[in-house]
Amino acid sequence: MQFLFGLVLGFVLCAVVVWKFMPKLMMINKRSKLNFEETVEAIQKLAKEAGWNVPHVYNMKQSFEKAGNKNVEKMHVISLGQSKHAYEIVKHDKDKNILAFMPYRAGVYEDTNGKVYFCGANMTIMSKLFGGNIEKVMGASAKELDDAFAKILL
Repeated sequence: MQFLFGLVLGFVLCAVVVWKFMPKLMMINKRSKLNFEETVEAIQKLAKEAGWNVPHVYNMKQSFEKAGNKNVEKMHVISLGQSKHAYEIVKHDKDKNILAFMPYRAGVYEDTNGKVYFCGANMTIMSKLFGGNIEKVMGASAKELDDAFAKILL
């Protein structure tokens, strides 16, 4: 009976730890050394220098204000793609379900105190959840972007 109680207690504690810490591990949120406009430009430039393309930049402030919201801080979502990496994943039928995460999206926002942040999914951690080919390719992609953006992030 004690063993069963310990097992249940261990499971509950593990679930609480995962529930509490996983959201923070799954996302990257780092302060930028630059102002908002410079950060948006630098993310695009650094991504291109690393061999990535930038198919679209969404001006979320403009979208929110157009929908009638007031006092919206500056925020952009930047789509980042790398065709060679993407193809290495989606050429396998079993891995095509990851398509919903492509292209990678990075956020740049200014908080109410005027501080600028970069945010996005932590591809290094996410890749480990998928394993196999996805882990290999997504992990390499994450390293490329992490190395590129390290120049402007605190």
